[in-house]
Amino acid sequence: MFRRLLHKPGFTLVELLVVIAIIGTLFALLLPAVNSARESGRRLLCQNNLKQHGLALQGFHADFGAFPVGNIEPPAGSYTSGWWAFHARLLLYLDSGDIFLLCVPLTSSTVYQGDCFDFMASVPAAQNPSVMLPSVHKCPDDPLAGSVWVGAGAAYACSDYFGMMGSSPTANDGILLYGPYGTNGLGISLAQVTDGASNTIIMGERAVSYNLYGWPYCGYGDGTGNGDNLLSTQLGLSPGAADGSHDFHFWSYHPNQVNFVWADCSVRALPYSIDFNVFQALATRAGGEAVEVP
Repeated sequence: MFRRLLHKPGFTLVELLVVIAIIGTLFALLLPAVNSARESGRRLLCQNNLKQHGLALQGFHADFGAFPVGNIEPPAGSYTSGWWAFHARLLLYLDSGDIFLLCVPLTSSTVYQGDCFDFMASVPAAQNPSVMLPSVHKCPDDPLAGSVWVGAGAAYACSDYFGMMGSSPTANDGILLYGPYGTNGLGISLAQVTDGASNTIIMGERAVSYNLYGWPYCGYGDGTGNGDNLLSTQLGLSPGAADGSHDFHFWSYHPNQVNFVWADCSVRALPYSIDFNVFQALATRAGGEAVEVP
């Protein structure tokens, strides 16, 4: 007795290749949309980080009647308590009180005989607050976010978010200034922002470079905090790169734009194509310019 062999239908090689080609085409069409959605999510998270900093600055102002000094200038002839950056004073308002308590000079009634860098070098590595960087300091688009620079007896983690000094490092026309010691860390008040809180930038982003500058607790930069925790609009707004040649102006990895937070706590992105004079005007607290935020 012979068993009848039945031929079962299936895909031919040509049909399989056609199906694979269709799937590949669909994937190619969907990939830009997926990447765009991911970038949108990362950009929103970055904006939320700046929003948290804006809220922290508002909380500090509500408690003390002024914003913190952007960076503490040491007294003449001494480095006592110098170079402490405003980011350290905001830790309590960013749910990072445990890190704040490690910053003894900020909480002790005794004046610390040394600058911020001396202090960081004096504490055990496990208690070094300069490497304890909350996630709110890290832009998700920056591959170097949170990178740590090691030297001078300590280590320093890098932030993506800088305070706005104004139109130049020495103009003193912004909100977060390089301020003298003896101010108890207090600087400009909202009453002094006569251009309006909704028209004045207080913080923005600058991606980390291979130089690994951008230390949020101890900031020296070019000697005024500029380049470490503060920036100005002096060099305009333009795309940057991690090669170290763009350490002194705002830039980001977001396509064609950079995120900023205003003194009223609103967060907006500015395009690289922004007019230089408009950008300068948005950095000053009392310039009297009539400008429209792009």
